[in-house]
Amino acid sequence: MKNLLIDIGSTSVKWAETSERENIVKVRKIPFPPKLCGKPSPFYEVSREAIISGVKEIVRASSARNVYISTQMHGWLLGDGCGNALTEYVSWRDKRGGLRPYAFSLAPEHGVGLKPNLPRASVRVTEELYPEIKEKAKVFFTLGSYVAFRLTGRNATHITDAAASGFFNAVTARPDSCGLKLPEAVLDVEQIGTYEGKRIFSPVGDQQAAILGSGAKRGTYILNLGTAAQMCAINPSFITGNFESRPYFNGETLCTVTNLGGGGYISEHASDEGLAERLSEEYLEAISRLPRRDCLTATGGTLSYYGELLAKVFAAMKIKTAVCEKADALEGLKKISEGNCL
Repeated sequence: MKNLLIDIGSTSVKWAETSERENIVKVRKIPFPPKLCGKPSPFYEVSREAIISGVKEIVRASSARNVYISTQMHGWLLGDGCGNALTEYVSWRDKRGGLRPYAFSLAPEHGVGLKPNLPRASVRVTEELYPEIKEKAKVFFTLGSYVAFRLTGRNATHITDAAASGFFNAVTARPDSCGLKLPEAVLDVEQIGTYEGKRIFSPVGDQQAAILGSGAKRGTYILNLGTAAQMCAINPSFITGNFESRPYFNGETLCTVTNLGGGGYISEHASDEGLAERLSEEYLEAISRLPRRDCLTATGGTLSYYGELLAKVFAAMKIKTAVCEKADALEGLKKISEGNCL
């Protein structure tokens, strides 16, 4: 086996290996660890050791030489001066950042807006609520950079993952000065170290990996249907608007409207009358905020579970739609491993 591909998603951790002919061989998955008990909403924390032990076990069991990783974004941890974790993994589902007024602003080049689950806002609230953590905290990790750190000793990740924290210029990958040591954000997917003889490459954002895996053309809107959903459009250069300007690959920008109904929302409201109509209206409103495109590509795991409902949604939207049900972040990682990010 040549490459090990690992996607650390919100519902499950999936992995597969590629053969010498670059074919993906047997996708496996385990559930992503559950929310820890003890803290009410809007807190949402997950055991960091459960995540790391699962990833390490996957890597150890593989005969692959190279390891490519995609991770859920907007999650984080804090560590002391030696990198020892002071918090559990604070998920993107955690919205503690909205418990206090935002005491900072973000330039358009950050690519993200102020929101309750923005790591930069959540870290500030955590430091207010837990002064004992603030006193010791020296290092900030994204989930991707923490996985990299535990595998290689290097707190590094790709800009597609790093920029979601709100601490980085999305174009240059330059970090802000914030009193914490931030991850090294790289612009290219590159080897950042080794683990048990295997080469570990810089983790990438799972949204970008899934979009890449879909093979969607530049002239289309892209609906990424995961646990949450995003409506996107790829732009050849950095652009701002009524959307997030997330870094993509090779200097491109993934214009993204977030917080749309995805698999989690559909599961909760599957029996609701008028659900298809509500979703179609929401998706069309998101489209109206993006650079103009001519058609829609829908991708993501939710299509496998709610295909009939989503077919009604797409019909109501009255826009030419291509469905890429089997495409996912693993397909994107496969393309990255082949050096094909275009």
